[in-house]
Amino acid sequence: MIRNLIAASLLAGLALTAATQEWPGQQPVKYIVPFPPGGATDIISRPLADKLRERLGQAVVIENIGGAGASIGTARLKQAAANGYTIGLGNSASHTITPHLLAKPPYDPLADFTPIAMLTEYANVLVVSAQSPAHDMKGFLALAKDKPEGLSYGSAGNGSSNHLSAVVLAQATKLKFTHVPYKGNSAAITDLMGGQIDWMFATISEVRPFLASGKLRVLGVSSKARDPLMPEAAPIADTVPGYEVVGFMGLFAPAKLPPAITARLNTEVNAILTAPDMVERFAAQGMRARTGTPEELAARVRQDNARWKAIVAAAGIKAE
Repeated sequence: MIRNLIAASLLAGLALTAATQEWPGQQPVKYIVPFPPGGATDIISRPLADKLRERLGQAVVIENIGGAGASIGTARLKQAAANGYTIGLGNSASHTITPHLLAKPPYDPLADFTPIAMLTEYANVLVVSAQSPAHDMKGFLALAKDKPEGLSYGSAGNGSSNHLSAVVLAQATKLKFTHVPYKGNSAAITDLMGGQIDWMFATISEVRPFLASGKLRVLGVSSKARDPLMPEAAPIADTVPGYEVVGFMGLFAPAKLPPAITARLNTEVNAILTAPDMVERFAAQGMRARTGTPEELAARVRQDNARWKAIVAAAGIKAE
């Protein structure tokens, strides 16, 4: 009996080694983006998939599976076979925020995935309309203190990155703000320019055209240091010590992906991210291309999970 078990184990190990050596073989690689087409996650994933196809010599096909704060597509990635033929994008929302907004999340972001490589980091900027009397963070906070009912701010929805950026600011300053959730940032930006709301957080790429046209004014950036993609924006931390919100995107696979495949994908992705054209593509979306090891991505997921779990619980935020 023991001899049979040992033999079966050896055969299974040999089969796994053979499959790893053959990967990616003749089978296309599916790349799940857990958001609808057209957004930043999709825009950076498509050229990445094209470059992976060139380097792997095999088709890499994008599949957009949006909905429920990225939980539907992320759960689909969890359920796939861990054989290298299904990979997917994960970000701050899918892997560190959404699981804490849902009563019964369909996946465990720490246990159900194999981290492969970091892709980007990105900051939000705090913007007001050009008609706002606030011209810097000190002026903005003074304005907020003089309005006990709370300055109104827009976001892409309950639990979104820019909503939570504002929640962290409220917690750090002990100020009251009134949240106005929208179905996406575009509508919120339109209302901000029209004076229907007082301020909001948004990504650099979303607001850059309106800053250039003079319709919006940037007061600060959510990273602790100035962002090279918008160096004119002073860190909010200069006025609110310790303030920092920096999001990330990374590449993941289902749990227990063979280490050899993980290592190959990490090597290829890091090479792609250092190419000048990819750095420029990411920068156009207000994001910094970020290389790294699977272990660094795993550590980032653990760290941000602990942080957002505490913040979401303290603010009593639930999914809409």
